[in-house]
Amino acid sequence: MDQTLFVPYLKNLTEKYSLATGLTAEFSKSAIDIKCDKGEFHFYYDFSEVPAEKTGISNVPLFYWRNKRKYKELKNIVTEGLIGKPLSMRVQHIVAPDEYVQNIVNVFCYEADLTEYLVDQKINKIFADSYKDKYMNCIISTEGEIKASMELGLSLKESEPVILHEIVAKEGIASDDDVYSQIQQYPIYVFKGKETLTYNDIDNELYGLENTQADCIRFIMDVLQDPSKIEQLNIEAVHLKNLYVAAKESNSKKEYTGVA
Repeated sequence: MDQTLFVPYLKNLTEKYSLATGLTAEFSKSAIDIKCDKGEFHFYYDFSEVPAEKTGISNVPLFYWRNKRKYKELKNIVTEGLIGKPLSMRVQHIVAPDEYVQNIVNVFCYEADLTEYLVDQKINKIFADSYKDKYMNCIISTEGEIKASMELGLSLKESEPVILHEIVAKEGIASDDDVYSQIQQYPIYVFKGKETLTYNDIDNELYGLENTQADCIRFIMDVLQDPSKIEQLNIEAVHLKNLYVAAKESNSKKEYTGVA
């Protein structure tokens, strides 16, 4: 993670909104360690390795995707009932490994948590078929009988990501992207003859940061605003781990598996 802009932005915004004082940040493998007047926090985003507990330090799963604007807008469509009762979902998430998504576990946890976040229901059954820890196809069911198909995978380095979330409901369909698009879309395009420049900046307070970095800052700010959220976040991280265990069991037994 590029620390050049991240730390100054995080420090300035937490002070601007009176969330914390004396903030410092250090980066370790797949984690950000925060110290401030509210305590010490270990924000981690590799869910294949749950960090050990340390005295005086709060482990916090960094569900940065919950702060992506397009997912917030998609959730709002569902919450406001604009398309009626959700019935099913279609998910595609095939990306090249990077700092945030290093393995299929992280892709799975991203999408399992996001599914529950969007429809506000817990996953309780899963059928999964995986290949060499690089690809996984899933059919999941929530406690409210919403079904979702997930095509998850890791692609070659520098390949374009394929990410799509489509919610089919009683009175319509909502998607976070053009359903006919097969590659990543960008907020801003600048055409210069044969050259096309693309820009991802959509947060005017965090201009110049890569979008996922901005999402991480917003998530950390949410936690610092209300540290009481940490207990529930850790419960949800354990739930995701149990979901992945169920997915591996389903792949082995070739049958629908309930979630512990």
